[in-house]
Amino acid sequence: MPNIAWDPSMTTGVDSLDDQHRQLISWLNDLLAAMSMGRGRAELAGLLDQLGSYTVTHFGKEEVCMAKNNCPVASQNVAAHKDFIVTFTSFREEFDRDGATAHLVVRIETELMRWLTSHIKRTDAQLAHCVRPA
Repeated sequence: MPNIAWDPSMTTGVDSLDDQHRQLISWLNDLLAAMSMGRGRAELAGLLDQLGSYTVTHFGKEEVCMAKNNCPVASQNVAAHKDFIVTFTSFREEFDRDGATAHLVVRIETELMRWLTSHIKRTDAQLAHCVRPA
């Protein structure tokens, strides 16, 4: 499976946020590699733990940054984050109930790919136009 690569369309103009997005890409690439070797299910528990921490720290920092910089998509971003947390919570509940099924692994991979292509590139990247130079 090909790796997902960081590209300039993902830039937010805030290095710490971009580094966190790169980390998300790295986790997704790890999951894709594990899936190609038939180990996707084994990797799922760790990924879910990482995503749980990620949503708390990253989303909070990003929302504060957008509000501070009067980014016009700030409220849209908060709503998207809430939706992601609902989706993530349902994945976690399914994992806790049924374990790491192949179906769940594929759904998580699909959701993370969608998040990269639709949310980071279309919403988060708009912060780059609002960030005040340091």
